[in-house]
Amino acid sequence: MRAHQIQPRWQFWVDRGGAFTDIVGRAPDGALHTLKLLSEKPEVYADAAVEVVMAFAT
Repeated sequence: MRAHQIQPRWQFWVDRGGAFTDIVGRAPDGALHTLKLLSEKPEVYADAAVEVVMAFAT
C-alpha cells in the first residue's frame, strides 16, 4: 500500500478591520507574505481579502 502525499498549498489568515484588511499568506515552500489593503476600495477591487488571495495564488 502506497502512502498518499499531501501537496503543500497556500494558507491564509485575514484580519478584516474597519479601515484596513491585513492578510498573511504562507506559501507552499513555507515563506510568509503579508499585505495590508484598504478594507473598501470598490473602484479597484470588490473584496480586499479575495484580491490578495488571488494575487498570492497566481
